Amino acid sequence: MRQIFTSQRVETVEGVAELLEKNGIDTYISNGRSYQGKRGSQFSYSEPVAKVKQPTVWVRHADDQPRAREILREQGLLGSTRPGQSRLLEFDEPDDASGNKRRWATRIRLVLLALIVAAAAFTFLRHRSLRDAAQAPAATPAQQQAAPPESGLRDDEERIRIPTLPPAAPQR
Repeated sequence: MRQIFTSQRVETVEGVAELLEKNGIDTYISNGRSYQGKRGSQFSYSEPVAKVKQPTVWVRHADDQPRAREILREQGLLGSTRPGQSRLLEFDEPDDASGNKRRWATRIRLVLLALIVAAAAFTFLRHRSLRDAAQAPAATPAQQQAAPPESGLRDDEERIRIPTLPPAAPQR
């Protein structure tokens, strides 16, 4: 027996085994399901399974391994270790169009953020000025006539006259 494929997902391993069985290759699954229930809700990539415990597809006859590997390569499930022959191991270089799109998206986000900050500042300052105007006491017409503006008094001050006493005569 030869190991041909391994994955953390039991469903993926079962699919690969089914694909190989359809092509006449006898397979065996190790660490597969112990029951025929759905296991999708129990799977998580954030908690990886150790390699020895991962489900694995084995080819029962060593002579079938090259053909099994070729089938998996055609389906895009297996990469080649030969340089330039694997679609899975090659990375595409980002083109300039996607870079320009990202730059424009960043600029638009920054402009929208600046508009939101400006609107928040305008709203804050407006509410503050309205609150200050509402808290200031309004002058009544009687107060406005009592203290004309040229008197030098503020709105909240009143002029009070204090009578003066005649000078006292010196005592002998």
